[in-house]
Amino acid sequence: MVAQPPIPAVDEPKGLRRFETGAIFGLAGGVAGLVLPVTVNLLAFYDPVGIFTFGTTLVELTTICVLAGAILLAFSLILYRLGFGALRKFDRWFLVASLLCNIGSIGLLVIVTPMVLALYSTPSLVECIRGAPSRSLTCLATVQPLFAYAVVVGFWLAWLGGLGIVVGLELGGRRYREVSLMSGGVAYALLLLVLIAPFVALLFPIGGWQYPLLTVPLLGLLAPALVYTGSHRLLGPQVPP
Repeated sequence: MVAQPPIPAVDEPKGLRRFETGAIFGLAGGVAGLVLPVTVNLLAFYDPVGIFTFGTTLVELTTICVLAGAILLAFSLILYRLGFGALRKFDRWFLVASLLCNIGSIGLLVIVTPMVLALYSTPSLVECIRGAPSRSLTCLATVQPLFAYAVVVGFWLAWLGGLGIVVGLELGGRRYREVSLMSGGVAYALLLLVLIAPFVALLFPIGGWQYPLLTVPLLGLLAPALVYTGSHRLLGPQVPP
């Protein structure tokens, strides 16, 4: 007989529901901010059927998608933070995860503003990116250095927020013996590792870093999907709607 996960204590379903809702926002943010921009830009760059062309309109569309994704991911971080906060009385390490998620929410806001301003105020940036979309950050550093520095700072703050999600999910997965929560944490950790590459490439000339980025859409969907599955499984048969 398969062992059932432990029934949550009276105060714990609130935290699990926030995990579940945070995962839904994370899934939506992954689609808007990761899957759509990467897919459309790859189609435009390689132009397999001649439908998409890389130009100002596509860059503006990408910016809108990234903006929407960043907002949704910020809500996801807030909900994860609230979930970890509800569970911190059971394990003080959840407080660390909550604090990191707060930092990440600030980072996402820091990223959005300079990117939007740079794309709409600098036509030369579009021309630079046109040759190779994977060089977007390098182009931004060349055309608008101050904006690029803000993006880098925002990225690392958001990265710390992602680390908070990893810590919190691993704690939650171990507490409830729920494999899906722990797997979601692992998927988020892999996503964080992949996203480091373009920022490291700004400091050190490394080749081939673009290829791991192709896994970003998959990981961006897989991680919140696993968290939703685990949270829903824990809540479903035990907590009334």
